[in-house]
Amino acid sequence: MTRPGCRSRVAVALVAAALACTPRGGSAPAPSRGASIDVAAYARLVQMEDARRIDTALVLASLHSGRSAERARAVLAVGQVHGRAMAPAVRALLADADTAVAANAAFALGLLGDSAGVAALEPALGATPVVATVAAWSLGEIGAPAASVVRRALGQAHPVAVTRALLLAAAKLRPVPVDEVRPFFQSADDTLRWAAVYAVSRSPVGAAVRDAARLARDPSPLVRQQVARAMSYRAAGDSLAGVARPVLDTLARDTSAHVRIEALRAAATYGDASRALVLAALHDADANVRLTAAQSLGQVLDAPRAAWMTAWRADTGFAYRSAVLASAMTHDVVLPAAEFDDPDSWYHLGDWRYRAAVANAGADAPSIERMREISLPATRDPDPRVREAGFGALAPHADTAEQHPWRRQYMYFGLTDRDAYVRALAIDALTPHASAAELARVWWSWQRAQADTVDDARIATVHYIASAWKRDSAAFPDSLTAHVRALTAPSSALVRAAAGDCSLFVAWKSAPPAAVHPLAWYESRVRELVVPALSGALPHAVLTTVRGPIEIELYAADAPLTVFNFLSLARGGTYDHIAFHRVVPDFVVQDGDARGDGNGGPSYAIRDELNRRLYDRGAVGMALGGPDTGGSQYFITLSPQPHLDGGYTVFGHVMSGYAALDAIVQGDSLIAARAK
Repeated sequence: MTRPGCRSRVAVALVAAALACTPRGGSAPAPSRGASIDVAAYARLVQMEDARRIDTALVLASLHSGRSAERARAVLAVGQVHGRAMAPAVRALLADADTAVAANAAFALGLLGDSAGVAALEPALGATPVVATVAAWSLGEIGAPAASVVRRALGQAHPVAVTRALLLAAAKLRPVPVDEVRPFFQSADDTLRWAAVYAVSRSPVGAAVRDAARLARDPSPLVRQQVARAMSYRAAGDSLAGVARPVLDTLARDTSAHVRIEALRAAATYGDASRALVLAALHDADANVRLTAAQSLGQVLDAPRAAWMTAWRADTGFAYRSAVLASAMTHDVVLPAAEFDDPDSWYHLGDWRYRAAVANAGADAPSIERMREISLPATRDPDPRVREAGFGALAPHADTAEQHPWRRQYMYFGLTDRDAYVRALAIDALTPHASAAELARVWWSWQRAQADTVDDARIATVHYIASAWKRDSAAFPDSLTAHVRALTAPSSALVRAAAGDCSLFVAWKSAPPAAVHPLAWYESRVRELVVPALSGALPHAVLTTVRGPIEIELYAADAPLTVFNFLSLARGGTYDHIAFHRVVPDFVVQDGDARGDGNGGPSYAIRDELNRRLYDRGAVGMALGGPDTGGSQYFITLSPQPHLDGGYTVFGHVMSGYAALDAIVQGDSLIAARAK
């Protein structure tokens, strides 16, 4: 399951000046402190969100309740439940006197992708900044239908927060409106310079390379990070490489590790020309800079094995060496760690992570023969996590299914695996070319999946059936068609969702909704979490890591079910003595997988609780493999990531421990997570 934080199956300190570059936690979404609520009425709204079925009468009653928190929650719920039929009512609420209600109305229109709401969102840009910033975000989410409004608004005077939001909205437009963004490169405000460069660095924009290059010595490290990203070869090309590469040479020696990381990534896109810069970074004082350099080697180093061994010896860390191994494999250089018969091979180590790393590296081999040599042994490993890595490397891609049919046939072995995640991977690999003739093999896996404690194989099977029906319905035997139509609607909302609009599963649409908790359960959550939070008493938790403690504040009013889930898992010891299984330098650290390979989680999934909190530095969000697939895995952003806003549940924020957060490398241990 791929996440930005990705829960993967198939997913360094900044100084105080940098932290000040964006407001912590975003605009304040929660209603005013001390807001009174009717617990039962509020709980019904939360229950409705959890059931993902709009109750128009409930929403309207809440909107007319006169209680700010309930009204704000009701309009937010329309967006979360995708209640498009209520979009006209939501548009009218943009002018509501209660800014919490108006701001949530603007947010809901963005969640709905309501292009008809553009005309109502434009005047909202002149409202109070709390509302206007969200209106700008929604215009960006709506995209092309709102492009002219965003461009026009950038030429008008707005408060800094609103202009920043408009620049971030411009980053989502294609093409990016460079002429409207360019004036803000010279703004006296750090946040506007950052947002302007961000807008042109999210996608290659050659027209902005010279403008961004002039900010290479900007006092804000956040600005310099984006400048580095804007200097990639994809943006500069050959014609502007002479402008961009000297900038990257400078930024690769920056005092901020975050800036150096982004400079290395961009420099690697120039290939051999950046070899010396990347090789020097293998000896950087910061572990995540060294890791980034190792990940970049494949782009810059096409040299004899001795050069790769020199890079290998520069650092002994597991994440670092895994990256060198994979980078070397792209050039068909097999290091001793990947040679099955070599005594130093990682295949002979007891730690499953090393064996899985070899299999994963095989996926990067330039030839089918080498890939089979490296990754095939992993499919017979006793550890399912290693087997999954092996099958993942061998899985056919959509464009290779005909060229290498053996890869598809090998997935048939995966269908019989004991592990649900391996079976799910095999089914997913077969799905792009699903057929009625092949369905008998997959159907057997469906039968076996009924005993699984996780939904993955069941979800994959339903998706396969739906895909086969769409591609090959005429070949379905009548008996098989009848058998599938007779399947009882599963209790899992995710398994139901996998059917999409396939007519074979039409009976599932009219089945009772997937089970939700009784109203009393939601009332308890509201009393213990929402009521105190509305009075300003937010729960806290401390993550005790090998790098030091990290304290986080939890947004119980914005995401009560997510916060309850996190605290319950923490109290039950779920997070004790597990690793940060995914660390992407200058992006996120991710944790919460006791299995350790990115697949682990509880036997259930929780709903998204999308809210107006922003993914600035230190935001805590739920890792997802698709809508409403949260479980135990969460991520913390290492730098601002506006493209995640409104797409993943923000349920907390780091209050202290940034030095520890920045020092975490993949594989570091989380000793414990405890409520404070």
